[in-house]
Amino acid sequence: MISFVILHYKNLNDTLECIKSIQKLSDKKEKSIIIVDNHTLDEKGLELLKEYTEDIILLNENLGFAKANNEGCKYAIAKYHPDFLCVINNDTVIQQKDFVDKIYHIYEETNFDMLGPYIECKEGSGSVNPYQPLKNIEEVRQEMIYQQKLLKYYQNAVLYFLLTCGIKIKRIFKKREPMRNGTLREENVALHGCAIIFSKKYYEAFESVFYPNTFLYHEESFLYQRIQEYGLISIYDPSIKILHKEGASLSLEMNNNERKKMLFRTQEIIKSLKLLEQEMQKK
Repeated sequence: MISFVILHYKNLNDTLECIKSIQKLSDKKEKSIIIVDNHTLDEKGLELLKEYTEDIILLNENLGFAKANNEGCKYAIAKYHPDFLCVINNDTVIQQKDFVDKIYHIYEETNFDMLGPYIECKEGSGSVNPYQPLKNIEEVRQEMIYQQKLLKYYQNAVLYFLLTCGIKIKRIFKKREPMRNGTLREENVALHGCAIIFSKKYYEAFESVFYPNTFLYHEESFLYQRIQEYGLISIYDPSIKILHKEGASLSLEMNNNERKKMLFRTQEIIKSLKLLEQEMQKK
């Protein structure tokens, strides 16, 4: 049994496409699909989702990423006690028919606690996995200084305009560095939060699957801290693949106003960085 936990936020078409891609998988393993709605579904949308799964969690408020996913994982564990929790964003699509079979095979080889797939944001872009986490307090503080500088630009329309002009000019003259191609299996790595597979031995060892106190951003760095502290087995394996249509839900929320989107993003990043710094200080 594998449980797919999908966090839904506003974009119903993406959620439906994600569900349908799971239902098209060709393996014979038993599957459950749990939808966690971050307080956005109307009656029409709810009835439509019920055609695909009975496991729908309606939250009374928007809990963000970690808390909402934790609710879905708790539900899946209590009802199904699955071999694996596959926690994926609603704007992802699984295109490999043997996706689940590959997960079981990789577990037999590695006994992983958490597994990350090859994540492609657009065709030919390369994988965003493994994720590059913030590994120590100094890195966290440097990132916080950088984000606080960005915040000043996003708060002011004129400064934001100058920033975007500068970025466009820089892109013209600076050659873009190639992304990590992600062609080799790697161990003891951080994994991108849009798609992580957790094994039963992982979720039985911890009270919550994700660090529960963030709203959005840097969940991967918190998980990486847990990996390091407890000696967990994290695996990136490019033999499993997933497509990520990144940022669709956030764009809807901000009515495609890029400055507001970036302002919101930066504010939430700074909050998460402060929490991450506090957690590192405890250790």
